[in-house]
Amino acid sequence: MALYLPGLENLLAVGITWGVAAILLLIGTAAAGRGAAAEFRIGAGWGALCLVLTLWGVFLPLSLRVPAIAVVVAALLALLAPGRRPQREDWAALGRLLLVTLPLWAVMASVRPSQVDTFLNLLPNADYLVDYAHLPTAASPPSYSMFPAAPYDTQFLAFLGSLAWRDYPAAGMSLVNIMLRLIAGLAIARALERPDRAPCWSMTALGMLLVTLLDPGFVPRFHFSAYGETALAVTALLAACLYVEAQEGRPRGLELSLILAAMINTKQSGIGLVLALFGAAVILALTEAGGPRRKLIGGATLALIPAVLIYALWRLYAARAGVAELEPLPLNQWNWALLPETFRGVAGAVAEKPIYFAAELVSFGCLAVKLRQRGWSRATRFLAFNAAAFFLYNGFLMATYVAHFSAEMATEAHSYFRYNTHLSLVLVLSLAATLCELLAGRESKARVCRYGGAAALIIALLAPIAFAERLRFDIEMPQPLVWDLASELKPFVHDGDRLALLLPGDDGEVGDLLGSYLASVPPRRRGLDLKRYMRADAATLDQAAAAGYDLAVISCVPSGLDALPPGEAALLRHDSTGWHALGAWPYAAGIALSPWQHERHWPALCR
Repeated sequence: MALYLPGLENLLAVGITWGVAAILLLIGTAAAGRGAAAEFRIGAGWGALCLVLTLWGVFLPLSLRVPAIAVVVAALLALLAPGRRPQREDWAALGRLLLVTLPLWAVMASVRPSQVDTFLNLLPNADYLVDYAHLPTAASPPSYSMFPAAPYDTQFLAFLGSLAWRDYPAAGMSLVNIMLRLIAGLAIARALERPDRAPCWSMTALGMLLVTLLDPGFVPRFHFSAYGETALAVTALLAACLYVEAQEGRPRGLELSLILAAMINTKQSGIGLVLALFGAAVILALTEAGGPRRKLIGGATLALIPAVLIYALWRLYAARAGVAELEPLPLNQWNWALLPETFRGVAGAVAEKPIYFAAELVSFGCLAVKLRQRGWSRATRFLAFNAAAFFLYNGFLMATYVAHFSAEMATEAHSYFRYNTHLSLVLVLSLAATLCELLAGRESKARVCRYGGAAALIIALLAPIAFAERLRFDIEMPQPLVWDLASELKPFVHDGDRLALLLPGDDGEVGDLLGSYLASVPPRRRGLDLKRYMRADAATLDQAAAAGYDLAVISCVPSGLDALPPGEAALLRHDSTGWHALGAWPYAAGIALSPWQHERHWPALCR
């Protein structure tokens, strides 16, 4: 139970997360005015921040804290202009959302970094911004990221939070994603009720459920971790809403353009999602008869300009930075011959996640039926937009399997379901809008709204507690054992130390976790030189000493090794007289495997 209970630092991180949301609202309102709802201005504020920081980071070798603080100060000064400050209703909507989701925040406040990509590049990139306040280059201090030139739009939000607390990114990378997903729930609630006013308590609760429990694409370890999936899904939803509003005669071009700017540099795949959504908007404009097609397509094209700018700036930075990013394959190595196997991999992914893809099929069927019965409406526009975006984005994914992924990844259609969840919130809104139209005008609607609203509020308050184990992906074994070991080691380990990791029988997982917890989780140990060994015996210790490593941790001491307690972890130091133990620690029992976790063994942790 202690793993779930938040401490003061956890509550501070949650407070900073909502502070980030408030600052983004101020920036978005200062930039675009009060025409759009608060959640769209939050997305616009994020895009404006990314534009400023990217321009500065690419062209000026000066601290990124300067423009970040300047943007915040400018947004605060804009409060002096009545038309450029949020309204009371905006704060009421956010406050209502925060209160309805308090149980969720209580469960997630103590979340810790987790998942492989978090440690390989996402968190190291955020840490680099905090440590050096500029983008990494070959001439600057080394980055410990696998892809230092990967896009930074989500890291910019963690960097904004670090202005208040330097250690914020470790938890903040996850907490910001939780906040963004709840903001998406607010957008869905508003779209289902009345776009011109803040959602009521029950609709706010329903919005939260639709972006979590009722979203067939929701996977906590993807969408509540530091991964970019939530950022893409949320910006895709916000953009879809604005494209549909433009189709209905209420264009919000500036907000849309800034949201697309935030989307395109969230991940390298952001370019494909932006183009798929733009293509869906064009198809929608061309398909619906009687609309101002030229005006709609022209407006959608103009809205791409900030996204194109930020993408071009990033390509310029990546070309001259001299640090790694994911790169396309040479033309002669493209995986054309593997396409049949890729399609089989796609079929396998669909079979593993039948609910999500069945929901997509249902949405296609609803589009055909409703267009025939009632013609164009808000629901059919969302359904048509979702269908077009789904096929266009899947075309982009097929292109990446051919031109970007290794042969092994292309064969298995790597992360096909995960990439499809970038459109899951658009799917959820499409189906929810369809259901609302089916209930419209029926006598049962009032009863459904009355009792359904109360049920949604109760479920929203209770579900996070009931599903706490599922939500807290970060406490699945063996992570708690490695956290404890890292915390025991940190008093003995200092920045720049050379540490040998003797991990008997490890498949790489424990070593990755231990190295990442030492380097990225406060109190951080920066610049460690780590060398891994898959054996733990006297010969391996001598080998480590000969290589210049004067500290060695044995994750599971075997019997008969220098009188060290077997079955425990131990830290040793080498000097002129040999190796000497600095400490040894028995492992706690850990936690029981959850119903979602397979039975596994971790010999490196004496399991």
